[in-house]
Amino acid sequence: MLNEAVGRDTVVAFIGKPHRIDDRGSQLLKALREIGFEHYLQAEETGWVLYLEGSTDLAILRAFAEKLDHPARTALERPFVHYVANQPSQARQHFYGLREAKQDLAAVALYDRLEATLQDDPNLAQSMWQRREIENYLCQRVTLLAFAEARGNEQHGHLFAASWRKAMEKSIDEITAALSALGKPDPWSPDLKASDEFLDPLFRKFYERLGLPNLMRKTDYHTLAPFVPADELATEVRGKLDAIAAVAARAHPRRGDG
Repeated sequence: MLNEAVGRDTVVAFIGKPHRIDDRGSQLLKALREIGFEHYLQAEETGWVLYLEGSTDLAILRAFAEKLDHPARTALERPFVHYVANQPSQARQHFYGLREAKQDLAAVALYDRLEATLQDDPNLAQSMWQRREIENYLCQRVTLLAFAEARGNEQHGHLFAASWRKAMEKSIDEITAALSALGKPDPWSPDLKASDEFLDPLFRKFYERLGLPNLMRKTDYHTLAPFVPADELATEVRGKLDAIAAVAARAHPRRGDG
């Protein structure tokens, strides 16, 4: 019935507040097919949406905000976040479907570095990392060595901290040499896909050298953030957190009185 009606009649949508459909129903149709009710509820409750590649990005952003004591820390505690696997078109489709119900909805999208240019959108703030992906901002030798030393101390006491640090140092050198032999960028390059090409093999080698099962997966890389020295944390990180905080600040969430 809706398919027939939107082609020739006036349609009133009851998604959110009742309102007339002026786009021949395309957003409404998409909303009914693809977007769950809980998304509309979260949009009403928060007033803004955060679009990211995946849940590890949120964990890292939270850790960065905590480390910098940034205002975005509060916004990132319980955001309405939707994961779009670095596909801006998915973010736009989802966002404009939600705006069919909440026309003052605000949103910010943050992607890994993409080859394509992002479309200008006055309603959806979009940006990408200058480095290959968010995990690149966790990759510093000093960070990895400090992490290893701290974990060694936690597991076996301060007498083992130095041996864990040494194991990490050797593992870094080994993976760095392997990357060079393959003609790939060095581990600290903004062009290397840090998670897959460096951190994954690094931690496999590190725990293998210690004779332990690998306790560090991609979902755990956010635990490196507290070990990034403040002077090593890229200024770009603060800029991205500023953008998130700004969008959250102008949101109009539903009040408790309805």
